[in-house]
Amino acid sequence: MYFRKLAAPTLQRVTVSSFHGLDRREGAAAGTAARMENLCADSYPALQVRPRRLSVASLTAPGGLAARESLIWVEGSTLYVNGLATGLTLSQGEKQLVSMGAYLVIFPDKMWLNLRDMTQFGHLENTVVTAGEVSFSLCRGDGSPWGDYTVSDDAPQQPQEGALWLSGGEGVLYRFADGVWNEAADVCVKLQCPHIGAGFAAGDGVEIMGCEEGSLNGLHVLRLVEDDALVVAGSVKGDGVQTAAVTVRRAVPEMDYVTECGNRLWGCKYGVVDGRAVNEVYASKLGDFRNWNCFAGLSTDSYAASRGSDGPFTAAVSYLGSVLFCKENCIERLYPSDSGAHRMVTLECPGVLPGCRKSVAAVDGTLYYVGRGGVYAFDGSLPVTVSAPLGGMELQNACAGVWQGRYYLSAAEGEARHLLVYDTRRRLWHEEDALHVTDFAALDGALYALTAQGRVLALRGGEGEEEAPLSWLAETGELGFATAEHAYPMRLSLRLQMARGATVRAALSYDGGETWQAQGGITGRGGGEAVTLHLRPRRCAHLRLRLQGTGGCTLRSVSAVYEKGSEET
Repeated sequence: MYFRKLAAPTLQRVTVSSFHGLDRREGAAAGTAARMENLCADSYPALQVRPRRLSVASLTAPGGLAARESLIWVEGSTLYVNGLATGLTLSQGEKQLVSMGAYLVIFPDKMWLNLRDMTQFGHLENTVVTAGEVSFSLCRGDGSPWGDYTVSDDAPQQPQEGALWLSGGEGVLYRFADGVWNEAADVCVKLQCPHIGAGFAAGDGVEIMGCEEGSLNGLHVLRLVEDDALVVAGSVKGDGVQTAAVTVRRAVPEMDYVTECGNRLWGCKYGVVDGRAVNEVYASKLGDFRNWNCFAGLSTDSYAASRGSDGPFTAAVSYLGSVLFCKENCIERLYPSDSGAHRMVTLECPGVLPGCRKSVAAVDGTLYYVGRGGVYAFDGSLPVTVSAPLGGMELQNACAGVWQGRYYLSAAEGEARHLLVYDTRRRLWHEEDALHVTDFAALDGALYALTAQGRVLALRGGEGEEEAPLSWLAETGELGFATAEHAYPMRLSLRLQMARGATVRAALSYDGGETWQAQGGITGRGGGEAVTLHLRPRRCAHLRLRLQGTGGCTLRSVSAVYEKGSEET
């Protein structure tokens, strides 16, 4: 009896040597991970355990983190620069730390600090309420008196050349010259009272209240300041004295978010202030973060404008020479002008999600942020989503930092936290761990983070105490073989480069099962040589691979040898 000769089963090998980070979508390509922990793209195309972090400081009541020429943080009511306490006394709570030139401005406390000379600090706002008599008199802009003048409703008859006449009805000072009464130029009013000028400077925009001469009440720009005198542009109907208190105030508007652009501070506010509904943006005087009410018709003036778009502001950021005031469903883009004719354009597009104002960060000229529907990239035209590999994660309460082309994002998904890293140049996502970061700061090529627990960590670079060897995880999605015939894996070979003492354990889950079956492991011997871990899966249609380990490790490749079946079996 003769039997037909059967061909040996066909064996094929598939090798993956390029790993494309996190991809939680169904049917993701080979070389991606559906779950991962503490992995990074430093050795791309290989998959590597992230570097260990460094502990820099531990705070008991963290309020914010920033960096200029050194690290700056808030602990309780104290601001620290390079680990040294400054003389500022702040309120408790979260702060916005905004840099402008050599100065650091702190909101909502409305305080400032000179980072080059930390003995210089103070409040943006200043208020003086007089005690005692306040006198008012006409003067020139330099404070010098005009001299004698006639006060009457009608012009004096037969005046001498250079004579002065103050129209009692109009409160306007005239000078007689060449046979004609001409309105005098540079007419100002001097307010005199002990210490009325304390804390003010020439050029300040102030509000004066309580003057019996009503024309002096309102906004003014101070022309001259002395301890016992202020000079403002304007006029009165005659010299006078009052005993009622006069209030002089340099104020800063209440703002939700503040940023710096073009040597000004810019802010926005949506809500109710002093019983008035506001939906406005503001700018300080050019080069002067203390003054927000200087309106003298100059290009250097402060700025304020109401907006018509609906909803609260969610962020403010400087981007490519413009200022973006973000809302959830639009972006208000303001283009500063040297002439003071600032222009604003409203972009109807996905904006920044409420609670995610710290997620806004620029990487290589592109702005990234968390909005409704994911993470967006904005290059100045319209934003596009870059978070499709995250598989529809609904991120909230997000904070971001930047390091060497990578966008670090700490965000919540329900009760869980994720520290995600987007490599913007390779367009790859990786996940580190559940670290809850409230602020990022970059300094001297290092990336620092302030955690919700008050720890200041160096995530990349820097100096400090190194953390213990890491535990890490990589788990694939369902791995099938894209052929018309059935195929059954016979062997998996993992090429690994491991530090001395590092461990790797492998497990497999078969055909969509929920359980994992251990497949062995390996311990690193160091020396830089690659080792191979062989796995023998049981016969199955598809499987998932989970790798867990401790210590430094780089996954170089995964090879699968499988037996090719027919279309039926």
